[in-house]
Amino acid sequence: MLHEGNIYLMDYAIKNMPNEGIVFEIGSYAGLSTNVMLHLLNKHNKKHLFIGCDAWIYEGFKDHEGTINDHIDGSDTITRTEYVAYIKNAFINAINLLHPNTKPYSCHLTSDAFFKNWNTTNEFTDVFNRTFSIHQEISFCYIDGNHSYEQTKKDFENVVSKLKMNGFILIDDSAKYMNFGSAKFIKEIKKNVHFKIIDNNPNYLIQKIK
Repeated sequence: MLHEGNIYLMDYAIKNMPNEGIVFEIGSYAGLSTNVMLHLLNKHNKKHLFIGCDAWIYEGFKDHEGTINDHIDGSDTITRTEYVAYIKNAFINAINLLHPNTKPYSCHLTSDAFFKNWNTTNEFTDVFNRTFSIHQEISFCYIDGNHSYEQTKKDFENVVSKLKMNGFILIDDSAKYMNFGSAKFIKEIKKNVHFKIIDNNPNYLIQKIK
């Protein structure tokens, strides 16, 4: 579930991002985007630390209507708990297989909880049972978490508070033709003089310029 256009934009951002800083990901799912970005970091010989977070929460098609049951959509045998445990393990296994020597520091946290920790204790434990703290700002962030307008805006504001000048943000599912809150939020960014739209292919890559 990774649009080819995102790969193009990730490649551009990683190639051109500030030399100092971290690469940050909100929403890792089973590790496809994470492994792609780790590959691109290696391709461009970038030594930036990769840090990410995911709540690993299953969202059903009708959750927004208040219709929530214990199982995933289309199955009476697979519970939500079992499914998200499987996806989290898939992420860990994919990283261990494809990038065992350049593992990201990925935390099982919501983005809100992650930034709260960053702004207070700055103490984390990742899914590989490693402890770490963050001592640099963000050079490039891929936002692919909760796609509601409210959460996209909150994620954007949290990232911007840590974003380096000339740093990049790529927002998933923000294309013009999409009906996600993340797409609606782009209208606000276009009016903000502190940011420049680099490209939309079809999702939007933004750069901090002021």
